[in-house]
Amino acid sequence: MIHKNFKWLRVASIGFLVFIVFGAYFKIFSAEFVYDDYAFIVNNKAIHGLSPVSKFFTDPNIFTGAQDNLGGKNWRPISSLAFALQYKVFGANPAGFHFIGILFHLINALLVYFLAKKLLNRTDGALAIASLWALHPVLTEAVSWISNQSSLIFFGFFLTAILALFKERFWASYLFFAFSLLSKETALGGLVVIAAIFFINKINWKKFIPFVLIGLAYFWLRFEILESLGDHVLRGSFWQNLLLAPAVFWKYIALSVWPANLLLDYSNFPLPSGIFDIRVILGVLSLISCGLLIWLSIKKSWPYFGLGIVWFIAFLLPVMQIIPFQDIVGERFLYAPLAGFFLAAVWGFEKLPEHFVGAGTKILIVILFIFFGLTMRRNNDWMNSENLWQSVLRVDSRNEKAAQNLSAFYLQKGDGEKIVEFSKKLLEINPNSKAGRLHLAVGKIMKGEYKEAEAELLMLIKKYPDFQEARNNLLVLYQQTGQDGFILGTATAPAVEGNIVNSGIAGKVVIGSDKPFEASLAVYKSDNPNTPFISVRAHSDGTFQIPLRQGFYILKPLDPDGPAAPVKESYSFIIGNGQWLQVKIEYK
Repeated sequence: MIHKNFKWLRVASIGFLVFIVFGAYFKIFSAEFVYDDYAFIVNNKAIHGLSPVSKFFTDPNIFTGAQDNLGGKNWRPISSLAFALQYKVFGANPAGFHFIGILFHLINALLVYFLAKKLLNRTDGALAIASLWALHPVLTEAVSWISNQSSLIFFGFFLTAILALFKERFWASYLFFAFSLLSKETALGGLVVIAAIFFINKINWKKFIPFVLIGLAYFWLRFEILESLGDHVLRGSFWQNLLLAPAVFWKYIALSVWPANLLLDYSNFPLPSGIFDIRVILGVLSLISCGLLIWLSIKKSWPYFGLGIVWFIAFLLPVMQIIPFQDIVGERFLYAPLAGFFLAAVWGFEKLPEHFVGAGTKILIVILFIFFGLTMRRNNDWMNSENLWQSVLRVDSRNEKAAQNLSAFYLQKGDGEKIVEFSKKLLEINPNSKAGRLHLAVGKIMKGEYKEAEAELLMLIKKYPDFQEARNNLLVLYQQTGQDGFILGTATAPAVEGNIVNSGIAGKVVIGSDKPFEASLAVYKSDNPNTPFISVRAHSDGTFQIPLRQGFYILKPLDPDGPAAPVKESYSFIIGNGQWLQVKIEYK
């Protein structure tokens, strides 16, 4: 009977974890690609095919798509291969990638549960640890952002390595630890965790040597392939960089305890003002407190309480800015540390007097409900680029990257009003932003504010004479104001609902002295000038009409049979929201 109850309890616990993970993340199935997803997946041709498989292990450009984009290099061969396998199955469909990401997170939640049960020998405590970890809102950056699947993959392999270690299956543990390292370099922090497990369980230290050798071999291979140790960035003075580590450590503790004002981009994280900066003081005190708690766990024989603290610190060590690198703070970096945080918290909680434990169970349920709601709400921000960057500006109104990405997002959508709004916001933050000035000019062209657009573009060209994009847009502006005889005027169509294209170009093809001419025309998108987007033929009276969504296009008159030829080889133009351009195309 006891065996049956135990089996039922295990099934119920697993079912509960499945329910809360899919419940909290279900809306992400309909989320779009955002931010780095385009560089890492959509535009990364290297992962669009599996052959040869060796490229994933030898080419440092593949993970970030550095060969096709302007991103930096990184070496995560297993994570790169995982992207390629998913692309093989799902193509450029984000739903498939999101499904795999949520599935990885669920598997990791189950692994955390099994490991916690092994350590605590209690189902309720293990379920509490796994549930708190799985639902913590700060983990949404790792789970809901496709580009960060490497965090999920490396942690899954690491947890498997630890479970194998406890079963004394050392060769399996060595193998999965190696897989973890090949998925993400953060796994190096796991060596400290493994050493702590050897110490607690009095395992023969000779068995630890292969873990060290694997770590050293990985470190050497990574350096050989990347030809550097990483994207190190010094900020401010030597002392500011030195004091950044405790300030960052305190920020991670604060996010773990109070996951509010979550933020994708911490580029405006203030550097410490000095040794008396409150964040530095709290960070140093926190590190000292962690050291004292580890000492207490040894004295009191609370081994896994101490292990949880060691786990939390060990996985944060590579990202605490001890060696400064690009991202000052990243919420995704808490994906592995939080498992240790909750192991220590639940273990410590169970050592409290009985009357505290009863009240604590009710508090735990309330926290889980809060985490569930906060995770669902945070996932709204990950649905698309607009929501994501708007969420950044809500927390950090001076975030330059957010303002620039929003102006670029609305530029793609052809929304002149929004382009102008966020370009102005960008220029308020950084008056010298080339992108801000350029986007502002294009937005004004779309709104028909041609004189203001011309002034912005001339200002850009005066300051940056070789800025070709500014010159191209000035040419478009002159065409649209009729200075080359192509565009005769504009008309604004009434707003329509649904997916109806209510903008484009219309006009007439003429030859000689305005005689109607029947000719073929090809329209290209500006980002793909070699493949026609649409081809049409003018009517016998020379008239034509081409519906086009908002955007930047190139029209090319085609050479007909016979002696006639177009006066110009191509015309560039911008279509605004609900805007119809009236044009004339001449042949001679």
